[in-house]
Amino acid sequence: MNNKKLFSALLATLCSGAALAGEPSDDIFLADLPTVLTASRIEQSPMDAPAPVTVIDRETIRASGFTEIHDLLRLVPGFQVADWAGGGAVVANHGMGTAYPHNLLVMLDGRSVVNPVLGTVNWQDLPVRLEDIERIEVVRGPNQASYGAAAYNGVVNIITRSPGEDDGAALVLSRGERGFADNYVRLGRRGERFDWRISASDRSATPFRDLPRPGYYRRETNERQTLRSEFSYRPSLDQEINADFSLAQGTDLKGTSKSAEEPYHERDVDNATFHIAWHRNYAPGSELLLRYFHYRQSDQERYVGRVVVPPTIDVLADLSYASQRDDLEFQQTHRFSDVLQGVWGASLRRDRIDSSHYFYGEEVLKGTDWQVFGNLDWRFSPDWLLHVGGMVERHYNTDTLSSPRVALNYMISPNQSLRVSAGSGYRAPNIVEFDANEVFPILTPLPPGYPHSLPGLTSPGGIRPEQVDFRDLGYVARFKELGLQLDARVYAEDYSDVIWAPGASVQNVPGTVRVKGGELAIDWTHAVLGRVRLSHAVVDIEGGGAGFGSDTDKVSRSAPRHSTSLLWSRNLPWGLAASLGYYQVGDMIWLGDGDRQAAYERVDVKLAKRFGGPGSEDEIALTVQNANGRRLEFLSGTDANYTERQAFVTLRLGW
Repeated sequence: MNNKKLFSALLATLCSGAALAGEPSDDIFLADLPTVLTASRIEQSPMDAPAPVTVIDRETIRASGFTEIHDLLRLVPGFQVADWAGGGAVVANHGMGTAYPHNLLVMLDGRSVVNPVLGTVNWQDLPVRLEDIERIEVVRGPNQASYGAAAYNGVVNIITRSPGEDDGAALVLSRGERGFADNYVRLGRRGERFDWRISASDRSATPFRDLPRPGYYRRETNERQTLRSEFSYRPSLDQEINADFSLAQGTDLKGTSKSAEEPYHERDVDNATFHIAWHRNYAPGSELLLRYFHYRQSDQERYVGRVVVPPTIDVLADLSYASQRDDLEFQQTHRFSDVLQGVWGASLRRDRIDSSHYFYGEEVLKGTDWQVFGNLDWRFSPDWLLHVGGMVERHYNTDTLSSPRVALNYMISPNQSLRVSAGSGYRAPNIVEFDANEVFPILTPLPPGYPHSLPGLTSPGGIRPEQVDFRDLGYVARFKELGLQLDARVYAEDYSDVIWAPGASVQNVPGTVRVKGGELAIDWTHAVLGRVRLSHAVVDIEGGGAGFGSDTDKVSRSAPRHSTSLLWSRNLPWGLAASLGYYQVGDMIWLGDGDRQAAYERVDVKLAKRFGGPGSEDEIALTVQNANGRRLEFLSGTDANYTERQAFVTLRLGW
């Protein structure tokens, strides 16, 4: 692409000063439970949180061997992750996932990066790399009380490292099979009042191949370049100003040689974010926050496909769109006393979407929505914590919505907690669901009387928001002397007014879909055996009616009955380190454009040789993903998309 030389030049410039970084201590099993922020917007222990939270820390990210953010969610109980060449990565929680899932709120440092057009997340287009991430907090259930209607079935908050955490530079180079390449470089400085960091990356891969044999009907080749700059300034001891600017751009080569309906073509993406925030700590545990966030997305995808109506005709598929979002938010966190603290605030957001394909006849749509939220934690007894919270919001496609939540946490002992919570919330229809008028112009000259275009998805308007009512019983424990952390829960979630398009028209489905299940997560660190992260989920889905069309009988099987993840990592003699990842997913059915999916297992292996002094992260590593052979994660009709083994070598240096 035109700007690729700019990114390559920047990489080369930054490489000239590249540097060492610190390694996490081997005594991590002696550390306290990490605090979490995403459950209620209040920094608290997971034992005090009103919702179940999984934390994927930096050590886990490195040990996993993953190179993409969405793959890390395979470690979260209840989550389903797949990749397919027709639409990119797919992430769903507790089933009802489609080729384009839209039930999760994904945030970058607390700001939504969800596509306002489709309500989905383009995971590979996010302007952040794994090396920039400090941790990922995942709320494994509805969380509208804290973040509004987009947090319908969970929240994924990608939290990046602050500029002051990386004083120096780092260089990471990876090379592997089928043209896999990943280059990353970072420079940063920590000062008395001013910290900064700049990072850039350039990566390419061919996750799917179009070969003359069954099961290889589609091709996907990705190229991405990212640039991220972050700054932190402390004008006084009680104030801090943070700003960051990031870019992501690239090209996909997609399509198939199997038919002319979707021939090989390019998809160009160009995303940018800008964020500035002012923090003031006016008392212990009390803070004022004012921030502005701008997010711009551009997706250019255009090709000519040949279809049989009859007759055989050529149609133009111009799936391009551009969107931008401006978000202004104020928040106050206040500690009234040692037993009472709260957070409240308001936000105003403006969206603009340009697309002649999805909104034929309108082309440009605009909308404004607002939110007012509040959460209060009251420890009315040394062993009891009451949480009450809620959100009131107005979306441009809905009336005023309210999402309350109440939770009660009981400290069984200083290291064990029991939680019971209940609440309700909504998911506002995205712009395509509410205003779709999709049109494919016909390019082939036809006799008089024939149409000039083929219709696609249409919306009659008046689509109601989806609603969820949820209950949750959870147990969180930390046994410091054993290096053991436990997180277990059972839950029930009732979904009504589900938005669906069984044919080419969007509608609300009558009736209720009930999702019940249980989850267990174990994080155990042993001085000799290493660290083990084990999770298991059981999901049972009931309901679904005629409104789901051909998917009526599939809804109850839209999540695997059982799924398991295991990540083991260990430091070995002679500076070696090893990790093993095992992921088992039961049979299920992807809804919408998806199809029946057989059970599968995935095995990843990583072996690294570390060098440098104490605290160094320098290493050379061999990673083999899908070491147990190819598998099918997502089937769409007759288009099979086999994920193959991927082996690559990574060199990590710093100074």
